[in-house]
Amino acid sequence: MKIFPALLLAAGLAAPAFALDSAALSAVAAKFTNPSGEAQYAARIELNGLIDKATAPETGDSAAVSKLIVLAIQSNDTPLEAKKYLLRALGRIGDGEAVAALIPLLSDANALLKEEARTALESINDPKAAAALEAALAKTQDKRELIALANSLASQKSPSSVSALAPLVINKDPAIAKAALQAIAKIGGAPATETLLKAHASSMVSPALKPDIEMSVLLATPEDAKSTMQIYQISNSETVKSAAFLTLMKTAPADAKPAIIEGALKSPYYNLRHEAIAAGIRAALPSLTASLSQNISQMPLEDRLIVLANIHTLKPTDAAEKIALSQIASADETERIAAISALGQIPTKASFAALLQAVGAREPWANQAASAAIATVKFPDAEATLLTMLKGASSPDKILALKAIVTRPLPEIGMVLINIITGSDEAAAKEAMKSFYFTASLDDLRALCAEATSTADADKKKSLNSIASRIATRINTEEAAALAKSLQ
Repeated sequence: MKIFPALLLAAGLAAPAFALDSAALSAVAAKFTNPSGEAQYAARIELNGLIDKATAPETGDSAAVSKLIVLAIQSNDTPLEAKKYLLRALGRIGDGEAVAALIPLLSDANALLKEEARTALESINDPKAAAALEAALAKTQDKRELIALANSLASQKSPSSVSALAPLVINKDPAIAKAALQAIAKIGGAPATETLLKAHASSMVSPALKPDIEMSVLLATPEDAKSTMQIYQISNSETVKSAAFLTLMKTAPADAKPAIIEGALKSPYYNLRHEAIAAGIRAALPSLTASLSQNISQMPLEDRLIVLANIHTLKPTDAAEKIALSQIASADETERIAAISALGQIPTKASFAALLQAVGAREPWANQAASAAIATVKFPDAEATLLTMLKGASSPDKILALKAIVTRPLPEIGMVLINIITGSDEAAAKEAMKSFYFTASLDDLRALCAEATSTADADKKKSLNSIASRIATRINTEEAAALAKSLQ
């Protein structure tokens, strides 16, 4: 086994006691010559373990280890595969002092070393690393290298890199141009925005690239309402305009937002118009609220669906209630479901009453939507209202309440249902059995079995035995099975 040159050994001997030992590094590097996959893996684990131990916080010395690794990388005695992992380690612990050793590798004939050196420089947080990547960018014409270097500069986020990347924006290859745009956007800041806006105005830039430039401006300075508004006004891309609109809703002055929303509501662009509807409802835009109350039925169906998806955020609540209720009778299945879902989010008595009616709808999709809405309904008196209906006299509302509690179980409801099941209201008893099957607990099953045992009515006993058996099967425990068996 060869030992690194004298300078490497001297560096190891001069290091503190906890620093990485050059002989140990030489020994583990030599293990990378073994072609066995298991041996290679073990060597990587051992190498990383040595480096981690020597650079541990408070006890390690990253600068000394970095110098030792640089010397190992420069040594002809170090196997190529070992150099790969040493370069990766340098990316983790290296500083500006390591950059000089990495620069020559950026033009190395070996593609592996070139790529690993670029990745290491990408991770070193030092202006020298960014400068080295910028210099490499200026020297190469290779497409893959240009894109890779642009990505590395994006990670470095050095403002100085904006001017280095700017020429690539007008590159004829769209992939290179887009990589440059993405890098500039990620670096961000005023210089990036200025560069991007100049590129947008340039006749040398392909028209097909304009939306990418516009989106890059939005990403570069999302807090800059002025540049965002500029892009919003000049863009012909629906995607960009929608993104700019959403950004303006966060960054534009409060007194400017109503006009922006008003304009977007008239847009021919589907997505932008829908974003404006949602924003206008949240902002309780007076003109939009009045229009929705009077003319919602005249809007396109897709717009009405957006209204219903957001109407619960409208203030005042009674206005939201009125609009949702107006659409629950729609002939369109999708819209009716949307209206039912909206009512579940509106905490009013009228909304809850409409949901109960929908639970009893003949159309399965309507009562399923209503049941789902009742499960999470915002009406604060929902449970008290249902309980009052269940304990009340026979009525259509009592049947609806029995249907509703399948998805909105009430606490201590078991005995209430048992009383209905054993009562004289046959229609309610039949519906209560259905609800009880889905909601009964083991305690409820015990109470039901006790009731079945004590009743003298043969028909009623038979009915209670049947529902108890089905509930026991659903609960599926030994006690449940024993309770059901005891009734046989």
